[in-house]
Amino acid sequence: MANKKHESEIYNLPVTSKELASFATTLFEFSTDAMLVLDAVGKISSVNNALCNLIGDEKENIIGKIPEFLFAGQTDVSSYKNFIRDLISNGYWSGQVFGRNKSGAVVPMDIHFSAIYNEVGEANHYVGICSSIYSYISQMNEISFDPNIDPLTKIYNANAFLHRLEHNIHKIEKDMSVLSLLYIDIDHFKELAKKDNYHAGDIILKNLGSTLKNILEESDTVARLKGAIFCVIIQDIYTQESINEMVNKIFAHITKPYALHPKIERISVSIGVATFPISGETPQDLIASAAAAVKKAKEKGGNQIAYHKLLTEVEN
Repeated sequence: MANKKHESEIYNLPVTSKELASFATTLFEFSTDAMLVLDAVGKISSVNNALCNLIGDEKENIIGKIPEFLFAGQTDVSSYKNFIRDLISNGYWSGQVFGRNKSGAVVPMDIHFSAIYNEVGEANHYVGICSSIYSYISQMNEISFDPNIDPLTKIYNANAFLHRLEHNIHKIEKDMSVLSLLYIDIDHFKELAKKDNYHAGDIILKNLGSTLKNILEESDTVARLKGAIFCVIIQDIYTQESINEMVNKIFAHITKPYALHPKIERISVSIGVATFPISGETPQDLIASAAAAVKKAKEKGGNQIAYHKLLTEVEN
């Protein structure tokens, strides 16, 4: 009994904050996973040896700079700017990217970033873990990394979405039909994503992408525009009634009780709807109108649909 008591006392010895900091530093330095720490504005404040080995560069050449090398192999030149914007806005970013090492070779990576918050709830650092997936891609020839596909949700990305929208506008100008653009913003996503060490964020985004893809027609387009914002292009509609029917169907599917995560009962979204040509005649104008509509929905508390303009307003 004496030995058991002694063991219990050993296992329950208090660990000081200084010791915890020392453990964390050791784990960071000697981890086989490539890790880096960004400051509040996105500049690199620390990297470990595994990160240096991954990109073939020295610490002194990396610290103090922005981590553009993570996205240097991407076809979309705005990928890094979008990453920093979404990371600072949401406190979280996860996905597969094409980076480059010092020699210029493309390095496909799986990266995950999470914010570190201070006592007053402000994000003052962002910790990232990067893993090369080059060997995995080489072994799995059936996996194709499409530059038009969002790697997390497996639906169209922003670049592909803009091309599709422009193409569809030209098409319906000839058909004399109507096109509706849905701008879908997940309500309170930043708070939801923090649950379960940010794994909940991935689950929500993947599920929403899958849900939208499953309930839409093949002629329609669904894309993840940025962060927690998705866009849907609906074609071959001619009346306000048919627009309302489709929008309400999407809204009902998204906001039904949630069964994919134990800490999330349901999610809510705000949807802004813009219609071509009454809400805008260019892709940029149409997106701006849909974003303005979703802003109105958010200002009213979210979890609702807002229209930029109705077809009936024009008809009357």
